[in-house]
Amino acid sequence: MSGEVVIEEGGELRRRLRQQQLISAFGREALRGPDLETLLDEAARMAAEGLGTMLSKVLQHIAGEGALLIVAGVGWRDGVVGVIKFGTDLASPAGFALRTGAPVISNHLGGEGRFRTPQVMVEHGVRRAVNVLIRGEAGAPPFGVLEVDSQDEDEDFSESDVDFLQALANVMGLAIDRERDRRDRDLLTREAHHRVKNSLQIAQTLLRLQLREVEDPEARLQLEQAARRIMTIGAVHERLFSGPAIGQVSVGTYLRGLIEDLRNSLGVGDSERPLELELTEASEAEIWDGDRVTTLGLVVTELVTNAFKYGRDGVVVRLDIGGLDGAGTLTVEDGGEGPPKDYDKVKGRGLGMRILSTLLRGGGLVAQWPPGERFRFVATLAPPPIPTPGQ
Repeated sequence: MSGEVVIEEGGELRRRLRQQQLISAFGREALRGPDLETLLDEAARMAAEGLGTMLSKVLQHIAGEGALLIVAGVGWRDGVVGVIKFGTDLASPAGFALRTGAPVISNHLGGEGRFRTPQVMVEHGVRRAVNVLIRGEAGAPPFGVLEVDSQDEDEDFSESDVDFLQALANVMGLAIDRERDRRDRDLLTREAHHRVKNSLQIAQTLLRLQLREVEDPEARLQLEQAARRIMTIGAVHERLFSGPAIGQVSVGTYLRGLIEDLRNSLGVGDSERPLELELTEASEAEIWDGDRVTTLGLVVTELVTNAFKYGRDGVVVRLDIGGLDGAGTLTVEDGGEGPPKDYDKVKGRGLGMRILSTLLRGGGLVAQWPPGERFRFVATLAPPPIPTPGQ
């Protein structure tokens, strides 16, 4: 008999040590910052493993429906996760945990007088269940319930099992709070970019209206260029909240939209002077932050406007991002006769060239006159800055 006790205690010790390992592993996973769906799936898997069962689930409270929806789980048939909902009344084990905040252990569901057994659990032969509340910071509504189910009656769930589940649920709560905070920040960021974009559109509209009152050709040219610069920046803000992530912009998508905008603003959409964009495969896949994309867009706008001002034929914009450092080469070429004779003076005095000189710090701009009646500007784009520690 004493030998049996030692074996049983040894098995119990190994189980508790394994549970502690799972809690530690789940904490590390949560710190990595995976998406919420991945985190909930991992929590369900570890909960089942820690209690030695094949069935577990995460139920999210849907306040507007007064229900708990199974949003993650292991061991359930198709059509359960993401579909089946439980009640939140006190006769529901999960509902009881949600309403009272107290864990629920039911080791004999078939003879349970306190709670009803949901049909989906009956279908899966569940005989025992234990669940705990998933809550985050004090005052915030609870996320839902973490539950583990078992199909056998050989061993009861214990208070130690509840402690393990609650530790997992607490880590989940912290991760969910962080996700909520991130989403709130994203909403505020989206709203900020939306407001900036609208303000820039108003400014552009006012400049267009002012153009109707201006007859001097040089003044009109300056107003048109100012409107295009505002349009370029506005396009970045529009795509900052519709890109792959907040503050991140697909270079290929942005440049295609910018080229189309320039076609319209320069009035070359249906003309015999086409405006074309050529992107390398690497350039197409680039994702840049808003500041760097704004710089790229302004450089393209200045060079394309300049090319149409002095050139005769169509303009081709090429972008080639190469190497691991993210640097690149932007080429704008047209079939013109080259810049005017006093080009050097224009370069030193013109607003467009001064803007380009400022934008391309860390890079460079070279004017080329290859054989034939055409000229080319080649801009070297600097690699992105190396983040400083702590950023």
